[in-house]
Amino acid sequence: MNALKNRVTATAGRLVMALLIFLYVLPLYVAVTNAFKPYDQIVKNPLGLPVPPILDNLARALTEANILSLYVNSVFITAGSLTVLIICSSMLAFVFARRRSRAMRILYVLVLTGMMIPVQNILIPSIKTLQFLKLMGTLPGLIFFYGGTYISFGVLIYTEFIRTIPPSLDESAAIDGATPIQTFFRIVFPLLRSCTATVVIFLGMWIWNDFLPPLYILGSARGRTITTGIYSAIGTYTTDWDLVFAAVLLASLPIVILYLLLQRQFQSGLTAGAIK
Repeated sequence: MNALKNRVTATAGRLVMALLIFLYVLPLYVAVTNAFKPYDQIVKNPLGLPVPPILDNLARALTEANILSLYVNSVFITAGSLTVLIICSSMLAFVFARRRSRAMRILYVLVLTGMMIPVQNILIPSIKTLQFLKLMGTLPGLIFFYGGTYISFGVLIYTEFIRTIPPSLDESAAIDGATPIQTFFRIVFPLLRSCTATVVIFLGMWIWNDFLPPLYILGSARGRTITTGIYSAIGTYTTDWDLVFAAVLLASLPIVILYLLLQRQFQSGLTAGAIK
């Protein structure tokens, strides 16, 4: 009886897992296959394979949708935001991890509360702040917004990782005459490689795929990102699905390549801090 119950449970678990995998893979399959179909095939059979596959959609995305210029804006914003976030959040996490006073614990909790507030709720106050600083409608203004929005996540990841690094390394560096800044950048920060890969993949994906902040902060006249560019391909009354799917495929490639390059560090970074 128990053996039968175990087999039924295992079979049900496999079916649920297969269903979840199917629901996850289906949108990817639709996006990839339809990127190589003409418009008529997409409308008639969106789930069918491209027979024969065509490259005209990708060429149109590069020319009509101007994907290359959107790449430049998105890469600049993502790289600039990640640079600010990695430096600021890792340095702040180093202070929180090494100083265990009550005041630091309170500040740490206050910083982490930023993760509980949706981005949409702080968008209007952020726009008012950027207008006051004369940064509204500029790429540095959007980078400044992302730096303040996602620093809580970076601080959380870096703090828990730095706590696994023995403080004796800091003490040895101090004995040799190193300042706290030198200790951090020369000793601690090089040890944060896997943790940094985790931060880069998560935050890079969020920033690259973000839609509302670039739409409101940059506007349509000052510059577009990859997501707002895809949005502009969807008309009010008609939709160029062949162009949209090709643009979606090209927009996803940088994140996929980034993950493939950092997957080993990312996987080790996910378990970092779990075991001391």
